[in-house]
Formats: sequence, C-alpha cells, structure tokens
Amino acid sequence: MRLFIAVSIQPALVHSLQAAHLLLPAAFRQSLRWIPKRNWHMTVLFLGNGFSEVQAAEISEQIVSGLPGLSAFEAPLERLDWFPTHRPVVLAALFGRNLMLQALHDEVYQALKGIKGVKKPQNRFEPHISLARVPRKNFDFTKLGETLPVALEEAVLMVEKVGLYRSHFASEGVHYECLAEGRLARG
Repeated sequence: MRLFIAVSIQPALVHSLQAAHLLLPAAFRQSLRWIPKRNWHMTVLFLGNGFSEVQAAEISEQIVSGLPGLSAFEAPLERLDWFPTHRPVVLAALFGRNLMLQALHDEVYQALKGIKGVKKPQNRFEPHISLARVPRKNFDFTKLGETLPVALEEAVLMVEKVGLYRSHFASEGVHYECLAEGRLARG
C-alpha cells in the first residue's frame, strides 16, 4: 500500500486556488495537466510504498489518537509557482517557510517513527499543494518565465485535522482514499 499523511483542502481554499489559476494566460493553463481538485491536498509526511494492512492500522491508530502537542491553526499561502524550484515537475500553491506547518510535520513523524516501515524523511519539508503537472520532461519553461510567480492573497489553509491517505492507481488516474483522521487540539 502507498500511504501519506495530509491535510485536506477546504472548499473555500479550492475556490481561491481556482480563481488564482484563472489569472494565468489561457495558453499557459492549457499546456499543463491539471490535477483533479478532489486530489488537492497538502502532504504533511509521505510514507511511501509497501505498507501492510497491519501497519496502516497502527498508523491510523496514532493519527486518530491525535497530536496533543499542536492546536489547530491557519496557514496562509504565498504564491503559485513551479515546484520544486531546482527541477520543476508541478505548478503548486506554496506556503513558504511556515513554522507551524514544520512543527506539524515534525510532530507527525515523531508520532509514527516507531512503526515498522516509517522512515525518516530524506528531503527537507517544503509545504505545498500540487495543482498541475508539467506534461513532459522537455517542457520549455522559458516561454512561461514571466507568467510566474502569482501572489496569492487571502488564500488560507485551515489546519484542524490530519489524515492518513492511501493512493489507488487506475487507468483513469489516481484516487486518494482517507483511511483515518485525527483532530488537532482546539486552540
């Protein structure tokens, strides 16, 4: 099983992101492969492939029991831009350096690190919401250089709970199934 921990995107934020993407030129929007909005999320911790039902149940138990060290919070988004910057593969809504999101990432890892198969993240945590994929490896970014970044104003992710998600791959695309959710403490 392929698993990850994420924060789901509220309808108000989906609406804000859809409005922001309409600020991009039509030719630009049409050149990308848009991720269905039902799959938009902010990954807190990618766990990877190869998890069993037993391991998923252990992770679910930890997520449902909650994260006592953190209260619910708001995380403002900064801009739409390429991600990652060194070798872009997606157009993403970026949060920038957000200490609360970093604390959430760290606490989730601490809660799960004793479970077999959960490994320490190798890459630096860079919170983002993937919106569209670059259609091919030789995509010409230079033609679109002046289009990005686009500032996001009043786009806020409400972080009140985290979920354990499973990826399902099918011919019509990827579908994410929420296996368990845990609430953050009320502030």
